[in-house]
Amino acid sequence: MPATDSSEENEAPTLLSTRHRKKQADHDSQLLANRIALLKKEEEKAWKKIQQTKKRAEEILHMREENERKTQERVANSKKASEAQRKAMGERSKQEERARMNRVHKVEEEMQRKIEGVAAVRREKQVLRKDLQKQRHVEIERNREKRREIKDQSDALKARHERENRKKIMDNRSTYDKKVKDEQSAIKRREKEVAKMERKELELIQQLKRTQVLQKQAFQKLEEALNVT
Repeated sequence: MPATDSSEENEAPTLLSTRHRKKQADHDSQLLANRIALLKKEEEKAWKKIQQTKKRAEEILHMREENERKTQERVANSKKASEAQRKAMGERSKQEERARMNRVHKVEEEMQRKIEGVAAVRREKQVLRKDLQKQRHVEIERNREKRREIKDQSDALKARHERENRKKIMDNRSTYDKKVKDEQSAIKRREKEVAKMERKELELIQQLKRTQVLQKQAFQKLEEALNVT
C-alpha cells in the first residue's frame, strides 16, 4: 500500500465525516418517507371508519323513525277501533273483544321484535368493538415488523456504504476535493428535503388528530343512537 502524505491524512476524516452525514440524511429521509406513508394510510382508514359509523347511525335513526311512525299509526287505528267499540252493541261486543285481544297480541309481538332488534344491535356493537381491537393489534404488530425490516435494511445499507467508501478512498484519492464538494451539495439538498418531509409529517399528524376527533364524534353519535333505541 503506497504511503500518503500528511495533507491527505488530514483530509480523509473530512471525507468520512461528509459521507457519514450523507448516509445519515438518506437514512432520515427513508424513515420519514415510511412514517408519512403510514400516516396517510391511517388517515384513509380513519375516514373509512367515520363513513361506516355515520352510515350505521343513520340506519339506526331511520329504523327508529320508522318504528315511531308505525306506532303512531297503530295508536290512530286503535282510537278508531275504540270509537267503533263504543258505537257497537249487542252481539258485536264479543267480536270486538276478540279484535281487541288480537290487537294486544300484535302489539306484544311488535314489542318483542323491538326487544330482539335492540339485542341484535347490541351484539353487533360488541362485534364491531372486538373487530376494531383486533385490527389495532394487527396494525401494531405489522408496524413493528416494518420497523424491524427498515432497521435491518438500514444496517445493511450502512455497512455496504462503509465498505464502498473505504474502497473509494483507497482507490481514488485524486478526485477527493470534487467528491467532497459534491457530497456537501447533496447533503444540503437532502437536509432540505428532510426538513420539508418533517414539516409534512407534522402536518399529517395534526390532520390525523383532527380526523380521529371526527371519528370519535361519529362513534358517540352511534352510541347515542343505540342508547336511545
